[in-house]
Amino acid sequence: MRSNLIRRVGGEVAVVVGHDDAALLPLLLTLTRRITARHDLDDVLAETFRCLRPLVTFGGGSIQLVDDEGWIQMAAADPAAPDHVMAHRVPLGGSVAGRVILTEAPIYLPDLESDDRPRSRRAVSTGVRSYFAVPLIADGQAIGILQVDSETPSAWTDAQRLIFVSVAPVVAAAIQNARAHARAASARIQARSADRKLAEARALATTIRACLEAGDAEALDRQLQRLEGLLGEVADVRRLRFPEPRLAVS
Repeated sequence: MRSNLIRRVGGEVAVVVGHDDAALLPLLLTLTRRITARHDLDDVLAETFRCLRPLVTFGGGSIQLVDDEGWIQMAAADPAAPDHVMAHRVPLGGSVAGRVILTEAPIYLPDLESDDRPRSRRAVSTGVRSYFAVPLIADGQAIGILQVDSETPSAWTDAQRLIFVSVAPVVAAAIQNARAHARAASARIQARSADRKLAEARALATTIRACLEAGDAEALDRQLQRLEGLLGEVADVRRLRFPEPRLAVS
């Protein structure tokens, strides 16, 4: 099959318009390398749109993720969205995005002017005619969506929509990888904090022994209180856990 989809990804790989679909493979591999090379979540999301823009034409794009409380929230938008849009959260049952996540299936609305499904118009901005959203699936479940829109009706062919579907697992895996890096970095910080407090506790133990030997009850009481506080702080650090994701469906 012939394709007019591909031009260039990140200035690294160029494919002449008109090459057949086999040319997509090196482009997708390049995109995969560029996205998965990022270990910061914001970098992953930004790189996703930097790589997608030259591949397929679309007006606006966004990545929305399920937060720790099970609500959908905007994580990235291209072009950038206002702060109030980025902060807005919706339940899974209240949007087209939620339907994509719950069904783990893409939704294509080729012409919103003639689409009479409920909530379809709420999925997009004014003037948008076409809408396409694919689930981001990782660790056996949908963690969010990648969605694009266009002011042109029937904006994308089957082959063009297949590009978004093909990219989605890469983006989902990179998001989870970035989250894992963030958790590991946080765990290292917590471990260092716990180690410092344990070192302080050991030093206090030496001071407490000296107070015992000197028979200084007042000083002993102060040091024991400090030791109790330090051990409580260590216990708090060790109890820290990352919240389990939930789904807000209503």
